[in-house]
Amino acid sequence: MKTALLVLFAILYPTISVLNLFSDYKTMKSNNDLMKEIHKSNNLFDSLLEEVQANKKLTEAVQHKATAQDNFMWESIVILAKRIHNLEDNNYVK
Repeated sequence: MKTALLVLFAILYPTISVLNLFSDYKTMKSNNDLMKEIHKSNNLFDSLLEEVQANKKLTEAVQHKATAQDNFMWESIVILAKRIHNLEDNNYVK
């Protein structure tokens, strides 16, 4: 009985050890593949973040330009209105 158990142990232990090594190898390979995917994802996220920041800066620049153009237009309208008012005053005085 003891001999049979020892033979069984002698057969099963190396088999289980080899299966364990194979399982460890597969796990390590899977972990490496997963890490590569994570790095790709991080790189993609970084590039998207840079693009969003660039778009934000562009939007701010366009809004600033539009505001400057609006201010210039309103200042021109005020100047034109004053000139029209002055012309009307000059015509009434004569």
